[in-house]
Amino acid sequence: MAAVSNGNLSEFNVDKAKAALKDVLSAFSSPENVARLEEAKDNAGNDMLKHMQLVFPVATQIEMDVIQNYGFPGDGEGVIQFAQAIKQLEREHPDIAELNAEVRAHLIPPMVFPSQPQN
Repeated sequence: MAAVSNGNLSEFNVDKAKAALKDVLSAFSSPENVARLEEAKDNAGNDMLKHMQLVFPVATQIEMDVIQNYGFPGDGEGVIQFAQAIKQLEREHPDIAELNAEVRAHLIPPMVFPSQPQN
């Protein structure tokens, strides 16, 4: 499969986008990766900065391992290219937007607001 470099999205279509997103979600759900992500989340706790330092890189690595199968480079540039390609397709395809939202939920920590101190 040709790489999706230089903005060439001709090889990466809606069907491949859906398959790639489903494969990323499946990879996040594999027992090995669930353990990796849970360990990182436990170490990060509720600290947003630690989440970005510990959880985000693990989740990104999992995503990189999958998107290589779809012609994207297995590095940070590949993740950016993949995100851009998905962003273009999700504008016209709500099912891609929905799958991408599920993927992003693994990458971006949930907002946890500190509780108010009780007097």
